[in-house]
Amino acid sequence: MEPSYTIVKGALPVLVSAPHAINHYRENAVKPADMYTGSLALLLQKLTGCHCIYSNSFSKEDPNYILGGEYKAALGTIVKEHQIKFVIDLHGASKDREFDMDLGTLHGTSIQANNINEVVRIFFNNGITNVHQNHTFSASHPGTITSYSAKELLVQSVQIEINRNYRNPKSFDLFQKTIHSLEQIINQLGGA
Repeated sequence: MEPSYTIVKGALPVLVSAPHAINHYRENAVKPADMYTGSLALLLQKLTGCHCIYSNSFSKEDPNYILGGEYKAALGTIVKEHQIKFVIDLHGASKDREFDMDLGTLHGTSIQANNINEVVRIFFNNGITNVHQNHTFSASHPGTITSYSAKELLVQSVQIEINRNYRNPKSFDLFQKTIHSLEQIINQLGGA
């Protein structure tokens, strides 16, 4: 049986994750995909040479909710085999959310303050100014990719909730700001 995720290896020690790139199952219900997050992960891999992992088919496992699972096991293998320094976990928020980006850092414990400040600075420099931290999505549930990466793998991590307006290619200017920001963030954190 084929895995329900795809891995694309790179050279930069940053791993971009998109566990909700497809519809997923949580608490006896199917939840819709975080549209364009898988495409963003793959595009960022091509632009930066980072590693990426994204869900590619429906599974009964929600990688960003359950403890353990195939997706997290594969993510852990990548982190260990390639000496990954940072995990960036991409998610999608509704266009009705009051933020452009919400950075989940387990309330400041999953990433060093200077690095999250640099992430915010890069977003601001690219015209994305409504950036919150741990506002709606703190990534503090123990089943999140960010929690697993920080607590189990001991690697810095951040969950980035992207407002739909900023990840929809039809809103080209906003989408382009997102791509430029994330590309710069990956290169900065990866030491490129």
